[in-house]
Amino acid sequence: MIRTIISLFGVALLFSFATVADAEWTVLREDDILRGDGIDGMLHDVYFTDNQHGLVVGDNGLILVTTDGGTTWGRIDTTMRPPGAGQRAGGRPGAAGRPPGAGGGPPGEGGPPGAGGGPPGEGGPPAGMFGGGGPPPFYHIYFVNESVGYIIGGRATIMKTEDGGKTWARKRAMSDTPGRDGRPGRMRANLMGIQMISETTGFIAGSENTILKTTDGGETWVGSSERARVGETRNNLEGIWFVSPTTGWVIGSFGTLMQTTDGGETWEKRNPGFDNNLFGIHFLDENTGWISGQEGLILHTADGGETWNQQETESYDDLHDITFVDSMVGWAVGGFNSVLHTTDGGKTWTVSNIPGAANLKGVHATDQNNCWTINDWGVIAGYKAQ
Repeated sequence: MIRTIISLFGVALLFSFATVADAEWTVLREDDILRGDGIDGMLHDVYFTDNQHGLVVGDNGLILVTTDGGTTWGRIDTTMRPPGAGQRAGGRPGAAGRPPGAGGGPPGEGGPPGAGGGPPGEGGPPAGMFGGGGPPPFYHIYFVNESVGYIIGGRATIMKTEDGGKTWARKRAMSDTPGRDGRPGRMRANLMGIQMISETTGFIAGSENTILKTTDGGETWVGSSERARVGETRNNLEGIWFVSPTTGWVIGSFGTLMQTTDGGETWEKRNPGFDNNLFGIHFLDENTGWISGQEGLILHTADGGETWNQQETESYDDLHDITFVDSMVGWAVGGFNSVLHTTDGGKTWTVSNIPGAANLKGVHATDQNNCWTINDWGVIAGYKAQ
């Protein structure tokens, strides 16, 4: 145990002082162990609206914000109370009586992650009482514009901001399959990808083949999941990307690749040529896109998804996210803190590693000179072209 602690502390020191790839990647927020500020937890995604203003999200409802390009980070506390949640008459205080950020998931989520409840009053504890499960993890950040954005995560959590991320309000996710009592069923999947295709209409993809749709500007989301029984294989959807109001893509486990050409009314399976788990997706336009996945896989299309060709990466690590700023410059990040960078559209990828053995989970760039990534040890790193 002592050797393990010393080893982890040594890695944390490396995080503190190391820069990577010719002094272009720098650690902006150190490892949880070294930092010791009490704000711990795996980080899952990062998003910058410009070169100064950004957010990262992680476990236990963690949201961090920066206004100086990532040099300093502050925590945003949010309430997890779903719309319409109240307090039982004569009962103990619910989420409204807790400290900011101490709320739980929807009613009925007092058990382990994934054991969520339904809308207020539809089974589980009374509305406003969220059990002891704690805040859910946040997995993905998406902004429609400078003001409107979403954070989605575990236990079908959907948060929306309309003031550029200063405040967040929880929105409702419901199943289109009625429960045993005939009311809207519970939705408890992990939500992984989101995109709005108009001011009113949008889609979310998540675990257990979950696809949700909104038609009221993200206030309510309705859809379906396919829960796996004992002995069955669970298929998880990891990302979604629309290239137009009618054409979109979904990726997921075991090489899952689906396309819609009718604005999400129907989804048809496509063959990417690999059965690797697919994690990240990014399109520049209707024709040009990339997918990242298991065991260093990067696929590229230049014909709107008619064909997908593997790009050589010389990486064996799972690539959890991928982003491009133009047709030439992009990054992919993954296991063992691996960072892949291309300046020729993916024909060649340069592989480097931020010191340590953690997994980089998300990446976002504002231009070819500024990029950020995060990992599951709480580290935030930034790329600044010299």
